[in-house]
Amino acid sequence: MHPFLSLCMIVKNEEKVIDRCLSSVAHLVDEIIIVDTGSNDKTKKIVQQFTEHIYDFVWEDDFSAARNFAASKASGKWLIVLDADEYVDEENFREFIKEIKDDKDKFDTYEIKILNFAGQRGETLLQNYHHRVYKNNGEIIYYRKIHEQFTHIYKDNNFTSKRSSLVIFHSGYLNNTVQEKDKQQRNKQLLDKELLRGKNKAFDYYNLGNEYFSLQDYSKALECYKKSYQLQSDFRVLWVSSTLMQIVNCLIHQQRYNDALTVIYDAEQVYSETPEFQYLKGEIYYLKGQIEDAKLVFNYLLNNQKKYNNVILRPDWKDQMPYKRLGEISLYENNYEEAIYNYISVLNINKYCKLSIEKVLFLLNKFHSNEEISNFLENNQLIDEMNIIDYVKICFDLGNPELSILLLNGTKNDFSVLYKVAEIKKIALGRTGNLYDFIGSINEHFIQELNKSGWLNIIDIFTLNEYLEESFDSEWNLNVFKQDPNFEILFNLKDNSIAYNRIDEGVFIVFFRIFTAYKRFDYVNLLLKYATNLSAHLTPTIAAILYENGFKVEGLQLYEKGNWDTFSKEDFLNIISSLLETENELDASQVAEYARALYPDDFRFYKVILEYPINEDTVSRILPVVSQRFPKSTYMEKYYI
Repeated sequence: MHPFLSLCMIVKNEEKVIDRCLSSVAHLVDEIIIVDTGSNDKTKKIVQQFTEHIYDFVWEDDFSAARNFAASKASGKWLIVLDADEYVDEENFREFIKEIKDDKDKFDTYEIKILNFAGQRGETLLQNYHHRVYKNNGEIIYYRKIHEQFTHIYKDNNFTSKRSSLVIFHSGYLNNTVQEKDKQQRNKQLLDKELLRGKNKAFDYYNLGNEYFSLQDYSKALECYKKSYQLQSDFRVLWVSSTLMQIVNCLIHQQRYNDALTVIYDAEQVYSETPEFQYLKGEIYYLKGQIEDAKLVFNYLLNNQKKYNNVILRPDWKDQMPYKRLGEISLYENNYEEAIYNYISVLNINKYCKLSIEKVLFLLNKFHSNEEISNFLENNQLIDEMNIIDYVKICFDLGNPELSILLLNGTKNDFSVLYKVAEIKKIALGRTGNLYDFIGSINEHFIQELNKSGWLNIIDIFTLNEYLEESFDSEWNLNVFKQDPNFEILFNLKDNSIAYNRIDEGVFIVFFRIFTAYKRFDYVNLLLKYATNLSAHLTPTIAAILYENGFKVEGLQLYEKGNWDTFSKEDFLNIISSLLETENELDASQVAEYARALYPDDFRFYKVILEYPINEDTVSRILPVVSQRFPKSTYMEKYYI
């Protein structure tokens, strides 16, 4: 009796991921066929633990040839294709096998959803569908050298197919994997060959556009996507809608926002149930400073989830990213309660979103005790062994090691080294506690290693040294660090014995940011004495640090001493916000007038001018400009009634 389901894979140098893949699926299939195209690492040795069906294949720049060779070695009634950097969920896979059997050979192939984790640690989620399961009857084969697809050798591609319930998870788009594999050049060469064959140029241009997009060459990517869309013959094909979405993405990267909106308005007529175009519209409003318009779009998307059920490529744009953007908007509006709600909503979807963890801790740390924060995070089950290190590191950055200790106490795993780091930071920052409790387990070398790995910065060590010198009559010291030039700067800064031109500007900013976060205002004030003697562009940078840490009055005072020519858009927004908070509306409007000349495509400056007009002619003068630059703004409708 023949096996029911055979797994077919082509591999090369996949020792880092092949075990995860096969461990997830080996016990669920009846046969495993591995085709190796030239591994020189431990791939084959790992594979031998799962199957004896391992075949060598000389790579000939043709994925279909390798796929078809693997299929020729399989004896199962059905074939499933996986890549080494993919894996499956057991329960979902068992349900899929039942689905195939229940269908009783009604279909020739099955289309599978593939969830791709991208970014630094999988914070970006992409999805696509691909035919990966097919009858092993010798009639269905792969064709195309790259981005291979099925064809029927007798029926001119007239085979029956079904979109299945199976989900495959793919980690090959993670940043480190992309850099290691360096696939772009290989893929481009194979796509160039496919274009020469000319069998499906629309699809080839789409894939070529993706390669240029991944290389951040948005001009060439846009050119390819446009050619692809012009050549497409059926807008219902999934990659066609993805092409249109990528055209919008390229236009956004080129800051051609109104052109991108025009494409979106047309796309909405065809893809009315697709969340991505709604999200992109909100994203453009957000990037243009149309905060109220962005809020309307994001909230509408979140409140109408059932309507937008046709995800093309980015499932996280349906809920996770709208919540994240609303969190950033809430912070901009100083609506901290709303910001907490939105960032917690992100973490309820993806508890590993580092930005949201950072924002939640920053906000909770402003208003709640450590015990309240710890209980809140525990009750909402937001911390586990996969993200506890992120929480601890952010607590350190906030200058709150006491909170990190509470969070570590709530974990089941052993983080003894991290716990020691937290205790050392607590002693250094709080200037209380007994370092002798740790003398038996730490030494100067241990401190050096923590410094090299980034867990203790030079300011931690300097403040720890201060405490040691003040509190202990001990030979145990940190003399080795006194040779560090940055340590010397801190020592001389404390004694007011360093010339301002001896402080490197980059080091100065790092020192200022850390001391401000640590609330060591004695050193913040010492550094501020030097600030006016440094380069003009440092003044707004320091003012922005004060502003983001809640010292808006001090930040505004420093901005007043700065040179406007060195100010960024965010600097002007900070100044305007501070002026409005102190009820200096006309001053805020005058600053906005100046800033909008520099940044004519940011609506936030126009809004201030319209809401706080300098004179009677202001509104009539500004409205035509706003109408041209920010068409179809819901917020602006009240001005046109």
